[in-house]
Amino acid sequence: MANNIPFQPMGNCVVATASSANTQGNVVAITAVSPVQQYYVFNPDKNDPVFVAYGQTSNITATIPDGNSAPVVAIPPYSSKVFTGPQVSSTKTVYIRIISTHNNAKVYVTPGEGT
Repeated sequence: MANNIPFQPMGNCVVATASSANTQGNVVAITAVSPVQQYYVFNPDKNDPVFVAYGQTSNITATIPDGNSAPVVAIPPYSSKVFTGPQVSSTKTVYIRIISTHNNAKVYVTPGEGT
């Protein structure tokens, strides 16, 4: 649940990558030490946004919105965001996949609580 406290990591940081432009990256699994629903996401690219899809199964698709809606979270260039998503825990995995318009896109994701 969202808190008005500084972000507290409650699981390992994972990196999701997409090696080429407009190509989905591999699915990455996230777990946490206790049940949480918030994710700290950092996009290290200084020029382009990265689009993150997340879900409770590994069968997820990341797409770049192109006039149509897409089930992704946009992370602006060289920025970090905390967003709320599906609950993750030591026994419940959440999966993410990314896509971007540039080569070698990546994001770092850490489950936890706070803003």
